Amino acid sequence: MAEIRAWVRALIGCAAVVGGYWAVPLRWGELRGGHGFVRLAGALAALLLLTYLVAVQARRALRARRIGERLALLATVVTAVSVTFAARYYTLADQFHGITTRLDAFYFAVTTLTTVGYGDIVATGQTARAVVTVQMAFDLIILASVLTLVLSSARPGDDTPAP
Repeated sequence: MAEIRAWVRALIGCAAVVGGYWAVPLRWGELRGGHGFVRLAGALAALLLLTYLVAVQARRALRARRIGERLALLATVVTAVSVTFAARYYTLADQFHGITTRLDAFYFAVTTLTTVGYGDIVATGQTARAVVTVQMAFDLIILASVLTLVLSSARPGDDTPAP
């Protein structure tokens, strides 16, 4: 049952991150009218929910030795990293060949994260290249750390909660 609750928290966290990405105004033109305030309030609510859920997941993942808790944390962290960089890429769309929508930016962030790199979207500006380089380094360091945490719980005999 604890594993199911961990995945439910991860699903809610991921939905909050992705929903916030599409709700938050990322460009000045998106703030016109009353819609900007509603979108900003929704994004702040999603951010608060995500912060709470990640804190709960991290605390439980560090205490528990069940792999489900740690995989749920990994799913939330990967989603948050992807959305964070996607938001930055969307604001730098003029420095990329191929980014015109939020989905394009999210797609590029995920292809960079997974090191697939199809080549259909290319950073052409210096700032964009710097941000992509930061994501590459960040992905290696942070995701390797989280993967180490997850895999450390997969050792034989480690299926009991920590004292």
